[in-house]
Amino acid sequence: MRRVEPLLVLLGYALASVLLIGRHLLRAPADAVVGSFGADQGFFAWSLVHWVEVLRLAQAPFLTDRIDAPVGFNLAWATTIPGPALLLAPLTALAGPLASYNALALAAPALAAWTAYLLCRHLTADPLAAILGGWAFGFSSYLLGQTLNHVNLALVWALPLIVLVAVRLIEGSVRRQRGVLALAALVGLQYLTFTEVAATATLVGALALGLALALGGAELRGRIARALPWIGAGYGLGVVIASPLILTALLHPNPISGRIRPELYPLDLANVLIPTRITWIGGERFATRSAEFAGNLTEQLGYVGPVLLAVAALGWIRWRRRPIATVIGLTALAAGVLALGARLTIDGVPGGWMPWAEVERLPLIGLALPGRIVVYAWLGIALLVALFAARRDGADRAWPARAALAALALVLLLPTQDGRWWRTPLETPPGIASGSATRDIADDAIVLTLPYSFRGNGMYWQARDRMRWRQAGSYSAAAVPAAYAGLPIMGALYGGPLPPDARDALLDYLALTGTEWVLIDARQPGPWTGLLREVGGERSDVDGVVRFRLDPGRIRAQADGA
Repeated sequence: MRRVEPLLVLLGYALASVLLIGRHLLRAPADAVVGSFGADQGFFAWSLVHWVEVLRLAQAPFLTDRIDAPVGFNLAWATTIPGPALLLAPLTALAGPLASYNALALAAPALAAWTAYLLCRHLTADPLAAILGGWAFGFSSYLLGQTLNHVNLALVWALPLIVLVAVRLIEGSVRRQRGVLALAALVGLQYLTFTEVAATATLVGALALGLALALGGAELRGRIARALPWIGAGYGLGVVIASPLILTALLHPNPISGRIRPELYPLDLANVLIPTRITWIGGERFATRSAEFAGNLTEQLGYVGPVLLAVAALGWIRWRRRPIATVIGLTALAAGVLALGARLTIDGVPGGWMPWAEVERLPLIGLALPGRIVVYAWLGIALLVALFAARRDGADRAWPARAALAALALVLLLPTQDGRWWRTPLETPPGIASGSATRDIADDAIVLTLPYSFRGNGMYWQARDRMRWRQAGSYSAAAVPAAYAGLPIMGALYGGPLPPDARDALLDYLALTGTEWVLIDARQPGPWTGLLREVGGERSDVDGVVRFRLDPGRIRAQADGA
């Protein structure tokens, strides 16, 4: 039964993910994604196709010329999820990027819960306690919030396994060579899922090891000292696995550095006790207050609630004589404090100094959004839940009451059943879906899609056409290319008013990018059709897409004479 148990637990978590989140999608899965805010999913769909094209040797992996033409974009600084995308490349090639995206989004909570269960099972040897601990992590406010539209941040299933391998290396319960290889694979895959999570895991992991060295007895310190070279070797090998991504990021300009605003995304302290709209019980009741929290809904990840907070605290107290419980508790607490950001924020109002103010001075790690570090607090909470519910021996008569209290705390975290949060349709014009609107576009031609960037679905349109053409602009990281930044038309492209000299401003953009075609969603034409006609665009309407064909030489001549 012990061998079957993990598989049954994984199946249970997977069914829970489908029932709680995925059932809204399964009712009508075509051209729809799990979660909300379609522009982000459009980029993930683009990324999934991109890695298929990389495998076909049709695209460069990180320095792409497919977007932000003619300058291109350094994808090593974007959320392209190369590891998961390469693993799911066969599914993407067969069924399309939305199928792969939805598979990842539904798998993320279940896999995170399962790997946390494996860690809890190892530490407690109690299956029920481990199941409760796994649920606390996999269906936490963090995982549910990120599943809305940040699948790169929801795919954190490797984190509990990294801890498990490190613990087993310290215990000596795994062969060192096997442990090193397992750790390398997990670290490498986490870097290739999202470098920010891997980097912050390094910070928090080092903190946890430091606490264990400080608080453990002589025997534990000796075990850690003997295991550290092997843990370091596994981590180093993992970095080598991810080195193509890391080196590209470090050796080429960061196109998004000016757009990253960590100070806008701390964990709001009030969020620890107040749920947001993604929580079934209390989410709507407190919607007005939670709307004041710092960040946006997908970055408000800290709702623990008073009952679960008490359960975690009691788990810590119950096992306080064992150093591991204190290390878990202090690490979780430290991660929570770091997640509060550089200034303590309550109900959206920033206040006094917090330790992250010093961390954000460090190179690279200072670009991380602090609120996301709460994921490590959630992993600590999950372990403390398991410790609280675990039976010490057969005479432990209080364990049913403890397990029931832990289960109640987790029920209070269940996700909202309002399907509008868990399913977003990507309404694709028939001309894009069938390819009739893009058939005339030559390979490598430069195309402007409208509505622009995150206001439209140009990334998904390009992905459906297997990246044949290059795109003027993109939604890659909500970043305006430096070459575009000074153009007066940019504000209008992002939904603002047209500048006074709109025709000349548009000509400057078209000339700079070398745009040959413009594809406009006929349902949202905006102010562009008249302007494109003025600059000499040749219009044709194809199955819900308004197309303009341009002569780049003529456009450049007009721009030079303007």
